[in-house]
Amino acid sequence: MKGKNKLRRQELTDGRELWIQEVFYTLQGEGPFSGQPSVFVRTCGCNLKCFWCDTDFESSTWRPSLDELLETIENIRPSFCDLIVITGGEPFRQNIAPLVETLLGRGLRVQIETNGTLWIELPESERLTIVCSPKTPGLHPDIVPRISAYKYVLSVDEVDAEDGLPARSTQKENYVMRLFRQKKAVAPIYVMPRDDGDENLNERNRALCADIAMRHGYTLCLQTHKMLALR
Repeated sequence: MKGKNKLRRQELTDGRELWIQEVFYTLQGEGPFSGQPSVFVRTCGCNLKCFWCDTDFESSTWRPSLDELLETIENIRPSFCDLIVITGGEPFRQNIAPLVETLLGRGLRVQIETNGTLWIELPESERLTIVCSPKTPGLHPDIVPRISAYKYVLSVDEVDAEDGLPARSTQKENYVMRLFRQKKAVAPIYVMPRDDGDENLNERNRALCADIAMRHGYTLCLQTHKMLALR
């Protein structure tokens, strides 16, 4: 979207209908479940406008009922695939609680990818994983205790010398701003190179992430789905 999307507020309905960009089967390319077969549910709309975002989450007019969405997931999910990834946009902008509860009730694993600025109440389950990629200095206070892992997108000349994590705003280019850090090292940290659309820059970003991971004990995370030309 490259920061061209509309800023959309949190819209909490009963969750029986959601605005969905797409549902597709692929390999998870990032984070703690990287390489695992997954069904992705991409929700529409976001409450932030990251200037480098390369994901389309605004073009869909599909607003399926919960039953229709669940049927779509089941139609494309192989029996051996038990991982459902809810991403966006920003998933917590809509009431995804009924969707999450139903998926967990069916014995599936659910991973939610979020920027961490919004929250709705969700059940606690060992099969629910919340991966936060901070895009702002602060997060919603209620989501922080529920975060399973942090994922930071890094680019050369935009990281803090002390901890190797982002020190530039995602909303305003070249504006100095430290993004959220957890106060105690509770959840694991993944670092991922930003895709700047230029292979020379991307190579430098990858080298940066490798160096920072080794110096600070983080886990390097590559966008393997892009490397394999998957969605």
